[in-house]
Amino acid sequence: MNIIVRGGILAALAGVGLAHADQVTTTGGIKVVSTNGDFSAAVGTLVQFDAYADENDSSSKIGSGVAGGSSNDAYRFRRAWITLAGKVYHFNYHIDYDTVSGALQRAWLEHEALPHGSLFVGQDKPWASLDEIARNPDTPFLERNIVSSSGVNAAATYTNGIYYEWHHQALSDSDNLWLGASAASLHKQTGSTDAITQGSAYNARIAYAPLVEKSRWLHFGASIIDATAATGSNTAGTNALAASYVYGNYYDSDEKLTLASYTVSSAGARPHSRALGGELAGAYGPAYWQAEYANVAFHETGEPNDTVTAYSLTAAYALTGETRPYSPQDATYLGITPSHSFGAWELAVRYDEARNDGRDGTFTGLALAGAKASLVTVDKVTLITVGINYYVNDHVRFVLDYEHGKADLGKQGTDSPNTLGARAQLWF
Repeated sequence: MNIIVRGGILAALAGVGLAHADQVTTTGGIKVVSTNGDFSAAVGTLVQFDAYADENDSSSKIGSGVAGGSSNDAYRFRRAWITLAGKVYHFNYHIDYDTVSGALQRAWLEHEALPHGSLFVGQDKPWASLDEIARNPDTPFLERNIVSSSGVNAAATYTNGIYYEWHHQALSDSDNLWLGASAASLHKQTGSTDAITQGSAYNARIAYAPLVEKSRWLHFGASIIDATAATGSNTAGTNALAASYVYGNYYDSDEKLTLASYTVSSAGARPHSRALGGELAGAYGPAYWQAEYANVAFHETGEPNDTVTAYSLTAAYALTGETRPYSPQDATYLGITPSHSFGAWELAVRYDEARNDGRDGTFTGLALAGAKASLVTVDKVTLITVGINYYVNDHVRFVLDYEHGKADLGKQGTDSPNTLGARAQLWF
Protein backbone atom coordinates (compact mmCIF):
# COMPACT_ATOMS: atom_id res chain seq x y z
CA MET A 1 0.00 0.00 0.00
CA ASN A 2 1.44 3.36 -1.01
CA ILE A 3 1.46 5.97 1.71
CA ILE A 4 1.19 9.75 1.63
CA VAL A 5 3.18 11.32 4.46
CA ARG A 6 2.47 14.87 5.62
CA GLY A 7 4.64 16.47 8.30
CA GLY A 8 8.33 17.23 8.70
CA ILE A 9 8.90 14.75 11.55
CA LEU A 10 7.66 11.77 9.57
CA ALA A 11 9.59 12.96 6.55
CA ALA A 12 12.81 12.86 8.53
CA LEU A 13 12.05 9.45 9.99
CA ALA A 14 10.98 7.91 6.71
CA GLY A 15 14.15 8.95 4.88
CA VAL A 16 14.73 7.29 1.53
CA GLY A 17 11.35 5.51 1.68
CA LEU A 18 9.62 8.76 0.83
CA ALA A 19 10.91 8.56 -2.70
CA HIS A 20 7.94 6.29 -3.43
CA ALA A 21 5.31 8.49 -1.73
CA ASP A 22 2.86 10.56 -3.72
CA GLN A 23 3.17 13.72 -1.65
CA VAL A 24 5.19 15.12 1.21
CA THR A 25 3.99 18.33 2.89
CA THR A 26 4.11 20.02 6.30
CA THR A 27 0.71 21.09 7.66
CA GLY A 28 1.51 21.74 11.33
CA GLY A 29 0.54 18.23 12.39
CA ILE A 30 1.55 14.65 11.76
CA LYS A 31 -0.66 12.72 9.37
CA VAL A 32 -0.41 9.60 7.24
CA VAL A 33 -2.94 8.96 4.45
CA SER A 34 -3.19 6.05 2.00
CA THR A 35 -3.14 6.97 -1.68
CA ASN A 36 -6.71 5.76 -2.17
CA GLY A 37 -7.89 7.72 0.87
CA ASP A 38 -9.40 4.68 2.61
CA PHE A 39 -6.98 4.76 5.55
CA SER A 40 -5.58 7.63 7.59
CA ALA A 41 -3.92 8.22 10.94
CA ALA A 42 -3.05 11.50 12.63
CA VAL A 43 -1.01 11.91 15.81
CA GLY A 44 -1.55 14.87 18.14
CA THR A 45 -0.96 15.99 21.69
CA LEU A 46 -2.29 18.24 24.44
CA VAL A 47 0.13 19.31 27.17
CA GLN A 48 -1.03 21.58 30.01
CA PHE A 49 1.44 22.49 32.75
CA ASP A 50 -0.15 24.32 35.70
CA ALA A 51 1.04 26.37 38.66
CA TYR A 52 -1.07 27.34 41.69
CA ALA A 53 -0.47 29.73 44.57
CA ASP A 54 -2.93 29.69 47.49
CA GLU A 55 -3.93 32.30 50.01
CA ASN A 56 -5.95 30.34 52.54
CA ASP A 57 -8.68 31.92 54.66
CA SER A 58 -6.86 32.06 57.99
CA SER A 59 -9.98 33.29 59.80
CA SER A 60 -11.99 30.25 58.73
CA LYS A 61 -12.32 27.04 60.72
CA ILE A 62 -13.48 25.00 57.72
CA GLY A 63 -12.09 24.29 54.27
CA SER A 64 -8.78 26.06 53.68
CA GLY A 65 -8.79 27.28 57.31
CA VAL A 66 -8.45 23.71 58.62
CA ALA A 67 -5.05 22.98 57.10
CA GLY A 68 -3.66 26.48 57.70
CA GLY A 69 -0.96 27.97 55.52
CA SER A 70 -0.58 27.58 51.77
CA SER A 71 0.66 24.01 51.85
CA ASN A 72 -0.71 23.10 48.44
CA ASP A 73 1.12 25.58 46.19
CA ALA A 74 2.26 23.46 43.28
CA TYR A 75 3.66 23.01 39.80
CA ARG A 76 2.04 20.06 38.08
CA PHE A 77 1.14 18.60 34.71
CA ARG A 78 -2.64 18.80 34.47
CA ARG A 79 -2.83 16.91 31.19
CA ALA A 80 -0.36 15.27 28.83
CA TRP A 81 -2.44 13.60 26.14
CA ILE A 82 -1.49 11.47 23.19
CA THR A 83 -4.15 11.56 20.48
CA LEU A 84 -4.61 9.16 17.58
CA ALA A 85 -7.35 9.88 15.06
CA GLY A 86 -8.19 8.95 11.50
CA LYS A 87 -10.40 6.69 9.44
CA VAL A 88 -10.69 3.13 8.14
CA TYR A 89 -12.85 3.12 5.02
CA HIS A 90 -16.03 4.97 6.06
CA PHE A 91 -15.43 4.70 9.80
CA ASN A 92 -13.69 7.46 11.77
CA TYR A 93 -11.89 6.83 15.06
CA HIS A 94 -10.50 9.02 17.83
CA ILE A 95 -8.47 8.09 20.93
CA ASP A 96 -7.23 10.46 23.66
CA TYR A 97 -4.95 8.90 26.27
CA ASP A 98 -3.81 10.95 29.25
CA THR A 99 -0.34 9.93 30.46
CA VAL A 100 -0.81 11.96 33.68
CA SER A 101 -3.85 10.05 34.96
CA GLY A 102 -3.03 6.88 33.01
CA ALA A 103 -6.57 6.80 31.61
CA LEU A 104 -8.47 6.93 28.36
CA GLN A 105 -10.46 10.08 27.84
CA ARG A 106 -12.26 10.11 24.51
CA ALA A 107 -12.19 6.80 22.59
CA TRP A 108 -14.79 6.09 19.90
CA LEU A 109 -15.66 4.73 16.47
CA GLU A 110 -17.91 6.97 14.34
CA HIS A 111 -19.96 6.49 11.18
CA GLU A 112 -22.44 8.62 9.31
CA ALA A 113 -26.04 7.81 10.24
CA LEU A 114 -28.66 9.65 8.19
CA PRO A 115 -27.65 12.75 6.19
CA HIS A 116 -25.79 15.28 8.37
CA GLY A 117 -25.76 12.88 11.34
CA SER A 118 -23.08 10.83 13.10
CA LEU A 119 -23.27 7.79 15.39
CA PHE A 120 -20.47 7.30 17.94
CA VAL A 121 -19.77 4.06 19.84
CA GLY A 122 -17.28 3.99 22.70
CA GLN A 123 -16.30 6.49 25.37
CA ASP A 124 -17.35 10.14 25.11
CA LYS A 125 -19.29 12.80 26.99
CA PRO A 126 -23.09 13.08 27.06
CA TRP A 127 -24.39 16.15 25.23
CA ALA A 128 -24.83 18.45 28.21
CA SER A 129 -23.47 21.87 29.14
CA LEU A 130 -21.95 24.12 26.51
CA ASP A 131 -18.79 24.45 28.60
CA GLU A 132 -18.50 20.69 29.17
CA ILE A 133 -18.66 19.89 25.45
CA ALA A 134 -16.02 22.48 24.53
CA ARG A 135 -12.53 21.09 23.93
CA ASN A 136 -10.00 21.30 26.77
CA PRO A 137 -7.59 23.64 24.93
CA ASP A 138 -10.40 26.10 24.06
CA THR A 139 -11.93 26.93 27.47
CA PRO A 140 -11.36 30.57 28.56
CA PHE A 141 -10.26 29.58 32.08
CA LEU A 142 -8.20 26.89 33.77
CA GLU A 143 -11.36 25.20 35.06
CA ARG A 144 -14.76 24.57 33.48
CA ASN A 145 -17.77 26.29 34.98
CA ILE A 146 -19.93 25.06 37.85
CA VAL A 147 -22.60 23.56 35.54
CA SER A 148 -20.09 21.03 34.14
CA SER A 149 -19.32 17.46 35.22
CA SER A 150 -16.65 18.77 37.59
CA GLY A 151 -19.41 20.88 39.14
CA VAL A 152 -23.02 20.01 39.88
CA ASN A 153 -23.58 17.48 37.06
CA ALA A 154 -21.38 14.46 37.79
CA ALA A 155 -23.23 12.31 35.22
CA ALA A 156 -21.95 14.51 32.35
CA THR A 157 -18.41 13.13 32.43
CA TYR A 158 -16.81 10.58 30.07
CA THR A 159 -18.90 7.41 29.92
CA ASN A 160 -19.12 4.25 27.80
CA GLY A 161 -22.11 4.21 25.48
CA ILE A 162 -23.74 5.19 22.20
CA TYR A 163 -23.96 8.82 21.11
CA TYR A 164 -25.74 10.44 18.18
CA GLU A 165 -25.55 14.00 16.86
CA TRP A 166 -27.19 15.75 13.90
CA HIS A 167 -26.82 19.30 12.68
CA HIS A 168 -27.83 21.27 9.60
CA GLN A 169 -29.19 24.60 8.46
CA ALA A 170 -32.85 24.95 9.39
CA LEU A 171 -34.48 28.26 8.48
CA SER A 172 -31.76 30.20 6.66
CA ASP A 173 -28.33 29.95 5.07
CA SER A 174 -26.66 31.29 8.20
CA ASP A 175 -28.29 29.34 11.03
CA ASN A 176 -27.62 25.93 12.62
CA LEU A 177 -29.93 23.42 14.30
CA TRP A 178 -28.22 20.77 16.43
CA LEU A 179 -29.79 17.66 17.98
CA GLY A 180 -28.09 15.02 20.09
CA ALA A 181 -28.93 11.98 22.22
CA SER A 182 -26.96 9.35 24.12
CA ALA A 183 -27.38 6.19 26.16
CA ALA A 184 -24.46 5.25 28.37
CA SER A 185 -23.28 3.47 31.49
CA LEU A 186 -22.00 5.38 34.50
CA HIS A 187 -18.56 3.97 33.92
CA LYS A 188 -15.36 4.93 32.18
CA GLN A 189 -12.12 3.10 31.61
CA THR A 190 -9.55 4.48 34.05
CA GLY A 191 -5.95 3.35 33.95
CA SER A 192 -5.74 -0.43 33.84
CA THR A 193 -9.06 -0.80 35.67
CA ASP A 194 -12.15 -1.80 33.73
CA ALA A 195 -14.86 -2.05 36.39
CA ILE A 196 -18.29 -3.53 35.75
CA THR A 197 -21.12 -1.31 34.53
CA GLN A 198 -22.19 0.92 37.39
CA GLY A 199 -25.54 2.20 36.23
CA SER A 200 -27.08 3.94 33.22
CA ALA A 201 -27.72 7.44 31.91
CA TYR A 202 -29.89 8.82 29.12
CA ASN A 203 -29.33 12.22 27.63
CA ALA A 204 -30.75 14.60 25.03
CA ARG A 205 -29.75 18.09 23.91
CA ILE A 206 -31.10 20.62 21.44
CA ALA A 207 -29.30 23.76 20.32
CA TYR A 208 -30.19 26.43 17.82
CA ALA A 209 -27.95 29.18 16.48
CA PRO A 210 -30.09 31.67 14.51
CA LEU A 211 -26.93 33.40 13.28
CA VAL A 212 -23.54 31.85 12.50
CA GLU A 213 -21.07 34.18 10.82
CA LYS A 214 -17.32 34.62 11.04
CA SER A 215 -17.42 37.69 13.27
CA ARG A 216 -20.75 37.16 15.08
CA TRP A 217 -23.00 34.34 16.24
CA LEU A 218 -25.75 33.56 18.74
CA HIS A 219 -26.59 30.25 20.45
CA PHE A 220 -29.48 28.87 22.54
CA GLY A 221 -29.56 25.37 24.02
CA ALA A 222 -31.24 23.01 26.49
CA SER A 223 -30.36 19.54 27.77
CA ILE A 224 -31.39 16.74 30.12
CA ILE A 225 -29.45 13.87 31.71
CA ASP A 226 -31.35 11.18 33.61
CA ALA A 227 -29.03 8.85 35.53
CA THR A 228 -29.52 5.86 37.83
CA ALA A 229 -26.64 4.16 39.62
CA ALA A 230 -26.36 0.38 39.79
CA THR A 231 -26.70 -1.61 42.99
CA GLY A 232 -24.90 -4.62 44.42
CA SER A 233 -21.84 -5.38 46.54
CA ASN A 234 -19.47 -5.03 43.58
CA THR A 235 -20.37 -1.37 43.13
CA ALA A 236 -20.93 -0.31 46.75
CA GLY A 237 -18.97 2.81 47.57
CA THR A 238 -17.48 3.07 44.07
CA ASN A 239 -20.18 5.05 42.32
CA ALA A 240 -21.93 8.23 43.38
CA LEU A 241 -24.20 10.80 41.83
CA ALA A 242 -22.99 14.07 43.27
CA ALA A 243 -22.84 17.85 43.02
CA SER A 244 -19.58 19.48 44.11
CA TYR A 245 -17.14 22.18 43.07
CA VAL A 246 -13.56 23.27 43.75
CA TYR A 247 -13.68 26.92 44.82
CA GLY A 248 -9.91 27.35 45.18
CA ASN A 249 -6.78 25.43 44.27
CA TYR A 250 -7.69 22.48 42.04
CA TYR A 251 -5.16 20.30 43.86
CA ASP A 252 -6.35 21.21 47.38
CA SER A 253 -9.01 18.79 48.64
CA ASP A 254 -9.80 21.19 51.51
CA GLU A 255 -11.17 23.70 49.00
CA LYS A 256 -13.86 21.49 47.48
CA LEU A 257 -17.45 21.66 48.72
CA THR A 258 -19.69 18.66 48.04
CA LEU A 259 -23.19 20.12 48.09
CA ALA A 260 -24.89 16.72 47.74
CA SER A 261 -23.79 13.12 47.23
CA TYR A 262 -25.76 9.88 46.85
CA THR A 263 -23.70 6.71 46.95
CA VAL A 264 -24.58 3.15 45.99
CA SER A 265 -24.93 0.73 48.92
CA SER A 266 -24.81 -3.07 49.05
CA ALA A 267 -28.27 -2.96 50.67
CA GLY A 268 -29.82 -2.08 47.34
CA ALA A 269 -29.95 1.71 47.33
CA ARG A 270 -29.97 3.08 43.78
CA PRO A 271 -29.33 6.83 43.60
CA HIS A 272 -31.08 8.72 40.82
CA SER A 273 -30.49 12.19 39.42
CA ARG A 274 -32.13 14.29 36.75
CA ALA A 275 -30.25 17.34 35.46
CA LEU A 276 -31.97 20.01 33.37
CA GLY A 277 -29.76 22.59 31.72
CA GLY A 278 -30.10 25.81 29.74
CA GLU A 279 -27.52 27.63 27.61
CA LEU A 280 -27.08 31.07 26.05
CA ALA A 281 -23.91 32.20 24.31
CA GLY A 282 -22.76 34.47 21.54
CA ALA A 283 -20.04 36.63 20.07
CA TYR A 284 -20.01 40.01 18.38
CA GLY A 285 -16.61 40.93 17.06
CA PRO A 286 -14.08 40.63 19.91
CA ALA A 287 -16.80 40.34 22.60
CA TYR A 288 -17.94 36.93 23.86
CA TRP A 289 -20.61 36.07 26.45
CA GLN A 290 -21.97 32.85 27.92
CA ALA A 291 -24.63 31.95 30.47
CA GLU A 292 -25.55 28.48 31.72
CA TYR A 293 -28.07 27.16 34.24
CA ALA A 294 -28.62 23.73 35.77
CA ASN A 295 -31.20 22.21 38.08
CA VAL A 296 -30.16 18.80 39.41
CA ALA A 297 -32.65 16.75 41.48
CA PHE A 298 -31.36 13.81 43.54
CA HIS A 299 -33.36 10.91 44.95
CA GLU A 300 -32.52 7.69 46.76
CA THR A 301 -34.80 5.33 48.68
CA GLY A 302 -34.48 5.95 52.38
CA GLU A 303 -32.69 9.28 51.96
CA PRO A 304 -34.06 12.86 51.84
CA ASN A 305 -34.37 14.39 48.38
CA ASP A 306 -32.06 17.24 47.41
CA THR A 307 -32.16 19.75 44.57
CA VAL A 308 -29.07 21.70 43.58
CA THR A 309 -29.39 24.74 41.35
CA ALA A 310 -26.42 26.43 39.71
CA TYR A 311 -25.64 29.10 37.18
CA SER A 312 -22.58 30.56 35.52
CA LEU A 313 -22.03 33.91 33.75
CA THR A 314 -18.99 34.54 31.52
CA ALA A 315 -17.82 37.58 29.57
CA ALA A 316 -14.64 37.78 27.50
CA TYR A 317 -13.04 40.32 25.19
CA ALA A 318 -10.23 39.85 22.66
CA LEU A 319 -8.00 42.92 23.00
CA THR A 320 -6.43 42.20 19.61
CA GLY A 321 -9.78 42.07 17.79
CA GLU A 322 -10.30 38.35 17.11
CA THR A 323 -13.71 36.67 17.38
CA ARG A 324 -14.09 33.51 19.47
CA PRO A 325 -15.67 31.24 16.80
CA TYR A 326 -18.64 28.87 16.87
CA SER A 327 -18.57 25.16 16.02
CA PRO A 328 -21.83 24.11 14.27
CA GLN A 329 -20.74 20.45 14.42
CA ASP A 330 -20.72 20.39 18.23
CA ALA A 331 -22.89 23.46 18.97
CA THR A 332 -20.28 25.04 21.23
CA TYR A 333 -17.50 27.62 21.13
CA LEU A 334 -13.91 27.23 19.91
CA GLY A 335 -10.63 28.85 20.89
CA ILE A 336 -9.20 32.03 19.46
CA THR A 337 -6.93 31.92 16.42
CA PRO A 338 -4.50 34.89 16.42
CA SER A 339 -4.77 37.20 13.43
CA HIS A 340 -1.49 38.99 14.17
CA SER A 341 2.11 37.79 14.05
CA PHE A 342 2.54 38.81 17.71
CA GLY A 343 -0.38 36.63 18.82
CA ALA A 344 -3.68 37.44 20.53
CA TRP A 345 -4.72 38.66 23.98
CA GLU A 346 -8.04 37.93 25.69
CA LEU A 347 -9.52 39.14 28.99
CA ALA A 348 -12.25 37.06 30.68
CA VAL A 349 -14.37 37.18 33.84
CA ARG A 350 -16.80 34.60 35.25
CA TYR A 351 -19.21 34.26 38.17
CA ASP A 352 -20.29 30.79 39.38
CA GLU A 353 -22.87 29.94 42.04
CA ALA A 354 -24.49 26.71 43.24
CA ARG A 355 -26.86 26.04 46.13
CA ASN A 356 -28.54 23.02 47.70
CA ASP A 357 -32.09 24.00 48.61
CA GLY A 358 -32.17 21.76 51.73
CA ARG A 359 -35.95 21.93 51.77
CA ASP A 360 -36.28 19.37 54.58
CA GLY A 361 -33.44 20.84 56.63
CA THR A 362 -30.86 18.24 55.58
CA PHE A 363 -28.08 18.24 53.01
CA THR A 364 -27.43 14.64 51.99
CA GLY A 365 -23.75 13.87 51.48
CA LEU A 366 -22.52 17.40 52.19
CA ALA A 367 -18.77 17.37 52.73
CA LEU A 368 -16.12 19.99 53.47
CA ALA A 369 -13.02 19.65 55.61
CA GLY A 370 -13.80 20.54 59.23
CA ALA A 371 -17.57 20.94 58.73
CA LYS A 372 -20.03 19.45 61.23
CA ALA A 373 -23.39 18.50 59.68
CA SER A 374 -25.29 19.52 62.82
CA LEU A 375 -24.14 23.14 62.43
CA VAL A 376 -24.77 23.54 58.69
CA THR A 377 -27.74 25.76 57.90
CA VAL A 378 -26.74 26.87 54.37
CA ASP A 379 -25.14 24.84 51.57
CA LYS A 380 -23.77 27.23 48.97
CA VAL A 381 -20.61 27.89 46.93
CA THR A 382 -19.62 30.90 44.81
CA LEU A 383 -16.57 31.69 42.72
CA ILE A 384 -15.38 34.83 40.94
CA THR A 385 -12.68 34.26 38.30
CA VAL A 386 -10.73 36.86 36.34
CA GLY A 387 -8.35 35.68 33.66
CA ILE A 388 -6.05 36.75 30.87
CA ASN A 389 -5.06 34.54 27.93
CA TYR A 390 -2.12 35.02 25.58
CA TYR A 391 -2.34 33.01 22.36
CA VAL A 392 1.16 32.89 20.89
CA ASN A 393 -0.17 31.08 17.81
CA ASP A 394 -2.72 28.39 16.93
CA HIS A 395 -0.97 25.83 19.13
CA VAL A 396 0.58 27.60 22.14
CA ARG A 397 -1.28 29.51 24.86
CA PHE A 398 -0.49 30.94 28.29
CA VAL A 399 -3.24 31.45 30.92
CA LEU A 400 -3.29 33.44 34.16
CA ASP A 401 -6.37 33.25 36.43
CA TYR A 402 -7.21 34.89 39.75
CA GLU A 403 -9.99 33.21 41.74
CA HIS A 404 -11.89 34.31 44.82
CA GLY A 405 -14.03 31.46 46.12
CA LYS A 406 -16.44 31.11 48.98
CA ALA A 407 -18.10 28.18 50.72
CA ASP A 408 -21.05 29.31 52.85
CA LEU A 409 -22.41 26.84 55.40
CA GLY A 410 -24.46 29.29 57.48
CA LYS A 411 -23.93 28.84 61.23
CA GLN A 412 -21.00 26.53 60.53
CA GLY A 413 -19.18 29.46 58.98
CA THR A 414 -17.64 30.46 55.66
CA ASP A 415 -14.34 29.84 53.87
CA SER A 416 -12.98 32.33 51.31
CA PRO A 417 -9.57 31.44 49.85
CA ASN A 418 -7.85 33.31 47.03
CA THR A 419 -5.97 31.43 44.33
CA LEU A 420 -3.64 32.44 41.53
CA GLY A 421 -3.37 29.87 38.75
CA ALA A 422 -1.23 29.79 35.61
CA ARG A 423 -0.93 27.44 32.66
CA ALA A 424 1.42 26.81 29.73
CA GLN A 425 -0.35 24.91 26.96
CA LEU A 426 0.78 23.17 23.78
CA TRP A 427 -1.77 21.54 21.50
CA PHE A 428 -1.98 20.18 17.98
